[in-house]
Amino acid sequence: MKVNKSFQNLTLEGESVKNKDGSITITGKIFGEIEVECVKCLNTFKRNINEDVKFKVVKPPYSGFDEEYDIIEQEKFDLEEILKSEIESIKNDYNVCESCEKEDFNKEF
Repeated sequence: MKVNKSFQNLTLEGESVKNKDGSITITGKIFGEIEVECVKCLNTFKRNINEDVKFKVVKPPYSGFDEEYDIIEQEKFDLEEILKSEIESIKNDYNVCESCEKEDFNKEF
């Protein structure tokens, strides 16, 4: 089944499949633009996102492991919650603005 969900300027597009074990696998892309904070200067800037994703949505508690898919535990399948989680993950990533990338802050003397 095709999935298409947008939230805060990000879009998740792809395919979802319900598996025999009750889990749902999603393969597709997350793309768009999101405002993040630079870890060096703390200024905000827009970051373009265009990432392939593979999720496996399972009911909690889940004790397994999957090398191919990122595991998401949800009682009820909710694409918006998945997008919100990805947005928070991107915001907490090591984001560096273009100005700080050009400067040599970590120069050894």
